[in-house]
Amino acid sequence: MRIVLAALVFAILLVLPLFGPQLESPQSLAEHRQALSVSTVESGNGSTRFESWGDRRNPSIILIHSFNGFLETWQPNIDALVKAGYHVVAYDLFGRGLSDRPLRPLTLKVFHEQISTLRTHLDIQTPMHLVGASFGAVIAADYALNHPEQVRSLVFSGPAGWPNTDDNTGKLIAMPYLADMLFFYAGKPLLQSTIDTYLLDDREATWTSAYWKVYYQYAGVARSALSTLRHSPVLDYRHGWKKLGKTEIPTLFIWGRQDSSFPLSHTKEAEKLIPQAKIVALDSAEHWVNIDQASEANAAMIEFINAQR
Repeated sequence: MRIVLAALVFAILLVLPLFGPQLESPQSLAEHRQALSVSTVESGNGSTRFESWGDRRNPSIILIHSFNGFLETWQPNIDALVKAGYHVVAYDLFGRGLSDRPLRPLTLKVFHEQISTLRTHLDIQTPMHLVGASFGAVIAADYALNHPEQVRSLVFSGPAGWPNTDDNTGKLIAMPYLADMLFFYAGKPLLQSTIDTYLLDDREATWTSAYWKVYYQYAGVARSALSTLRHSPVLDYRHGWKKLGKTEIPTLFIWGRQDSSFPLSHTKEAEKLIPQAKIVALDSAEHWVNIDQASEANAAMIEFINAQR
């Protein structure tokens, strides 16, 4: 009897990750958005939570956060950009923050939809400046390649999309069932464990971690992370970087010298693939360089974007 019971429990544990998405309830997430009276915009893939600041008649800057981030990771940058004379928009990527967690593969096309929807909703009619952090840089670059007429310039903060030879993450996510089990049972702890590695400044890590714990309590976080890794080029976007290098889109990289997620050494390849790019390296900054060295990052962004007006 014990053997049968143990076998039954084991079978349930094996099968549960396959049915996990169907057991998710979006109700608590929607209730949280309603309680906070946050702004949302609807599209075919669900609700996107966003905020905007500044005069909408000014040139628009769209801020796209990182793979494991949320809208508030741009807090140290927004005021400076608005004071510099820009209309600034930030939002939560699908599967993160207070945006919906769609039950479909999270491809770059899905993330493109959020930018297009915001552009239409906010009636942005002139070319935008896209600023992306980490995976947000990949989204920004790919959107620009698909809609070059809509993009005036690109700024990448701690960009993802550069493969590390000693990283086996790609091999893991390619294992269909094993990866599903891992992310179903241990996805949130794994994602949370990376938060502290993104920053050198412990004071900044405190408030970012506090936001993370609130937003990532809702169902679908780990599933969305795995789906993004599987269906979007988070770890290797070299084909896109190469295409970007064949355009004339003004591009700025801001890299932290202590970035352990996508190290500064990747700037050598970035210079080769994207010859028009300007690269700024900041001391005492980890992966979330826009937070660790906010003042210097803001100055670099504003100087560069001002030059594109």
